[in-house]
Amino acid sequence: MLRVKDIPVRVGRLGLVAGLLVALAAGCAEPPGPSPEQQAIFAQEVDQELVVPAVKNAMSFAVGEIVAPAGATVRLVMDNTETTSPAMVHNVVVVETERAVERVGQAAATAPDNIPDDDAILAYTPLARPGQRTAVVFTMPPPGRYPFICTYPGHFRFMQGTLVSTIPDV
Repeated sequence: MLRVKDIPVRVGRLGLVAGLLVALAAGCAEPPGPSPEQQAIFAQEVDQELVVPAVKNAMSFAVGEIVAPAGATVRLVMDNTETTSPAMVHNVVVVETERAVERVGQAAATAPDNIPDDDAILAYTPLARPGQRTAVVFTMPPPGRYPFICTYPGHFRFMQGTLVSTIPDV
């Protein structure tokens, strides 16, 4: 037997359940699409595309080394599409030397967009939120090995790799 005084409680519970379902659906929503600037970068013609995927929901790159010839126009892509954890925001920042890794990584914590003003930075992708890809187009530096890191706060010690610039084929 339904009593009138029970109705608000049951409606309240239904409202709570509905509210939770809406909140869960919002949390599972698709990430925002690429900005107009990123759309232009992904549309740009390049000699080679270098993709650095993140390991799903981890502070780790899925590759340790990427390779392209010196002087090539490359699109460097941070692929964070497998990630679902909101804490796993990543980028790829290429620096000149191993000595610059600690300095750039530390300075990034307080820098706008986690990119410090440092001459050792050769190229960087914008931050990629879970489910996103971001990119930058740049010209490969002279032959050599160049470290890359993620500069999202706390990530650079775990997320490191090497960009290898090779002698171009003649």
